[in-house]
Amino acid sequence: MNWNPDEHYKSQTVAVDYDASRFSSIPGRVFNSLEKRTVAKCFSRLSKGSTIADAPCGTGRLAGALLEAGYRVHGFDISEAMLSVARQRLVSYAETFTCEVADMKKDPPNSPICDGALCARVLMHFPLDGQIEFLTAVARLSRSIVVINQSLDSGYQRFRRRLKRLMGHQPPANYPISNGDIRLLLEKSGLREVERHRLLPLISEAVYIVAEKV
Repeated sequence: MNWNPDEHYKSQTVAVDYDASRFSSIPGRVFNSLEKRTVAKCFSRLSKGSTIADAPCGTGRLAGALLEAGYRVHGFDISEAMLSVARQRLVSYAETFTCEVADMKKDPPNSPICDGALCARVLMHFPLDGQIEFLTAVARLSRSIVVINQSLDSGYQRFRRRLKRLMGHQPPANYPISNGDIRLLLEKSGLREVERHRLLPLISEAVYIVAEKV
């Protein structure tokens, strides 16, 4: 099947089922809690009340963690269906959460509009050239730091992915990235790494990187 990330998440069914399909199991709930804490920690250098661009915002799961930590969030997503779920989830943050449908690759912003930007759970869907294109657009949203999430590639993680496929688990990332390509990705996007956080490195390939604009 030719899976297209630009179209897949526009489905209302996919949007409604997204969180339950990934984070309802015990491991999923543990990862969800850890990821939310990590995202809030990554932005701790920004003062409370700062506005963070969340692109893509998806169902607002990570936006909720930032709102709870005292930030304002403006979400961007290619899918109105996903943003509809986010609005319902974050209805109690009506004064500090806003969002809009936007395609970062086709209609990138021209100037910074937020104090920081989050780019999570999307880059691994594209080959490196596509990642650079997407992240460059997200970086334009931020006046200072950009936090990205990727799936780290290594011999150990490749072994884990093979095991997951054999066991029929959720398909792993299509385009995990090596440390060398992370440096290239950031450089081409006008960013420089300042710190990183691994999420359960023995059982997860997820890495969060805090970068500053060059």
